[in-house]
Amino acid sequence: MSKKHLILGAALLACMGASAQNSRVVSAYNYMNDGDYDKAAEFIEPATTNEATAGKEKTWRYRGSIYAQIAIGKNQELKAKYPKALEKAVESYIKANELDPKGSYKEENDRALMNLQITALNGGNEAFNQKQYDKAIEGYLQSERISKAMGRVDSNAVFNSALAYESKGDTAMAIQRYAECIKIGYDKPEVFRYLASMQKRSGNMDAAIGTTKQGLAKYPENKDLMLDQVAFLLESGKMEEAETSVKAAIGKDPANPVLYSVLGSLYDGKANPKEGTVAEVEMVKWYDLAEQAYKKSIEVDPSFFDSYYNIGVLYNNRAAFEYEKCNQIKDDAKYAACKEKADQIYLQTIPFFEKAHELKPDDNASMQQLKKLYAKAGNTEKYNAIKKELGE
Repeated sequence: MSKKHLILGAALLACMGASAQNSRVVSAYNYMNDGDYDKAAEFIEPATTNEATAGKEKTWRYRGSIYAQIAIGKNQELKAKYPKALEKAVESYIKANELDPKGSYKEENDRALMNLQITALNGGNEAFNQKQYDKAIEGYLQSERISKAMGRVDSNAVFNSALAYESKGDTAMAIQRYAECIKIGYDKPEVFRYLASMQKRSGNMDAAIGTTKQGLAKYPENKDLMLDQVAFLLESGKMEEAETSVKAAIGKDPANPVLYSVLGSLYDGKANPKEGTVAEVEMVKWYDLAEQAYKKSIEVDPSFFDSYYNIGVLYNNRAAFEYEKCNQIKDDAKYAACKEKADQIYLQTIPFFEKAHELKPDDNASMQQLKKLYAKAGNTEKYNAIKKELGE
C-alpha cells in the first residue's frame, strides 16, 4: 500500500473516530430527552475526554443538563449512583461557558447554574435542619462556588455556613466565616454579635470587644450590641470602659432595668473593691450612687428582682462596715450609739428582701436573708413563717 493510501486510511479512521464521538454526544442528548439520565451519563462521559468532542461547548452543556436533572430529580437510586451529580453539573456549565467565547449559550447556562445554586443552598438548609452539618457546609460551599462563577456573592451561603460550623462546634471556622460575612458586606448586627460570641468562646476577649465596637460603629442604636459590649468589658475587668459603655447604653435605652442594675453593680464594686480599700468618704459616695442606680432600675420596672436583691446586699455591706467600726470602740456609750446606727442600716434591707421574695418565692438566698433579719428585728411571727417556708 502506498504512503498516500496510508495517510488517507488514517484520515478516514480519524473521521470515523470523531464521528463516533459525535454520535455519543447525540445519543447522550437523546437519552436525556427520553428521561434516561443514567444512559445519558454513560454516553456523555467518554465524549468529555476525547479530543474530537472535549473542546466543544455543546458536550459540556449536555453533560451539565444530564447531571443537573439527576441532582434536582427525585430518583433517589440515581442520586445514590451519582453522588457528585450536582458538582459535575456545575463544573460542566462553567466549562461550557469557557468554551463559548461568543456567549451564544451563556444566558441558558447561567440560568441553569442559578437553578443549581438554589438547589445547593436549599440542600444545605435541609441538611442543616437535620443536623447534618458537614453535608450542609458542602451544600453552602457549592452554592458559593456557583455564585462566584456567575460573578456574584452568595452572602446567605457564607452566613449559613458560619452557623453550620458553629453548630458542629468548629469555633475557628465559624469565626473565619462570620468575619467573611462582614468583609463581603453581609454585616447585620447579629453577625457582629455571633462573631464576638465565637471570639469570646475561643478565649479572645479583646477580639470580642473589638468586634462589638466595630458593630456599634455601624449600628450605634443597637441595644443588643451595647449589652454585649458591657458584658464583655465587665468580664475582662475593664470597669471604667464598662461604666462609659453602660451609660451610653442607658442614653439609648432609658427604660431598660438591666442597664441601671449593671451600673449599680459597677458603683457597688467601686465602694467595695476586690483588691485594696477606699476611703470611707469615697465608699459612702459609691454606695449612694449604687443605691440610686438600683432604685432607678426598680422605678422603670417594679418587678425586676435583681435590683431589689442587690439593694438588700448593698445595705448588708454598709451595715457590715459600720459593725466593724463599732468593734473598735471601747467606750460603752459610744459603742451602743454606733451599734444602733449599724442596726438601722441593716434593718433597712427588710422591705427589699421581702419584695425579692415576693417576686421569686423559691429563691433560697432571699429567704435565708429574711430569716436573719427577722431574728435581728425580733419579729417572731415572720421568723417562724420564713423558717417554715425553708422547711426548717
